[in-house]
Amino acid sequence: MITFEEAFKIVTENYFRLGKEKVAVADAAGRALAEPVRSDMDMPPWNKSAVDGYACRHEELGHELTVIETIAAGSMPVKEVTPGTCSRIMTGAALPAGADYVFMLEDAEELPDGRVRFTGRPGNDNFARVGEDYMNGQTVLKPGRYIKPQDIAVMSAVGTTMVTVSCRPRLGVISTGNELVEPDIVPAGAQIRNSNALQLMAQIARAEATGTYYGIARDEEEHISSLVQKALEENDVVIISGGVSFGDFDLVPRVIRSLGLTMHFDQVAMQPGKPLTFCTGEKKALFGLPGNPVSTLVQFEIMVRAFLDKMTGVTGREMILQLPLARDYSRKRAERLSWIPCTLTTAGEAMPLEYHGSAHISALSDAWGIITIPRGQSWIQKGEMVSVRQI
Repeated sequence: MITFEEAFKIVTENYFRLGKEKVAVADAAGRALAEPVRSDMDMPPWNKSAVDGYACRHEELGHELTVIETIAAGSMPVKEVTPGTCSRIMTGAALPAGADYVFMLEDAEELPDGRVRFTGRPGNDNFARVGEDYMNGQTVLKPGRYIKPQDIAVMSAVGTTMVTVSCRPRLGVISTGNELVEPDIVPAGAQIRNSNALQLMAQIARAEATGTYYGIARDEEEHISSLVQKALEENDVVIISGGVSFGDFDLVPRVIRSLGLTMHFDQVAMQPGKPLTFCTGEKKALFGLPGNPVSTLVQFEIMVRAFLDKMTGVTGREMILQLPLARDYSRKRAERLSWIPCTLTTAGEAMPLEYHGSAHISALSDAWGIITIPRGQSWIQKGEMVSVRQI
């Protein structure tokens, strides 16, 4: 059995990169950006007013000024501001030549003869300079990120209509166990409903990957082997839930070896998820996840997501915060690193939820995240800082 740190290092070092493809910006949200996005122009392309007001020469603040034109957003100025003059200007409009200050309408006194005078206190010049946001040719978005809606706005502003992204990882999902029936079946006798498969498919979709569900494999080596072979042929990554421990019917490790995959580890000193298996082949990977649903969910988020990020070149995705613990926490055994579900209080503290173990999936429905309990630590006092990973 290896430590979590050792297992995580193995997973994140034994990845393979996916190819790239171009997609329309309209379809790019959530995809992994694979090449930089550069601006095709200065932004703003001219000095731009940040307020509704009057564009003037700074040294003439307080003077009575003649208004020579009105400049609306979308119109270019026609006249130059000269001594004794100003231009009425709208937010977003281009600053006229000769002007180096804009005073707001609320700081303007309109005189009976039609002239205006600044009555406020000098402060910010109230305009954005040409190229202040970015310059022509400048990289505005670096690769290694999942594209957010605000990134779409940036791409649109710099004239990008097609963007290069990593291909979506293809994942195959297999559940194992004679005791399993699908959710639409009423369990009889010792049967239980298969909750892992649809949970994993939802996690795969949230990870911006494509998933294919191959059904429930019976506890028969030949059946498991045929499903795994098919899934490996059709996908980049295969996830098997259940059957990875050491019981009489835990046949997955034997199947993995028979298929010629390299098994990097099959036990990790962590909770939940001790019987986690990780294998690789030629541009293929297989994760054997424990059958308990909490273990499956947590290990997908921690291990499988890290692997997918490496495949697509994404860095720094994880949301991990250092937060004070809302109440004392203790556990009886501390030989493994552990994760427990928590919610956040209004004071920004991590509050552990009632949690009965790795089969208690309903505990995660109310969870904002999971608290990392380091190996060897059995007691954490209220107020101590803990690491919380959003799930």
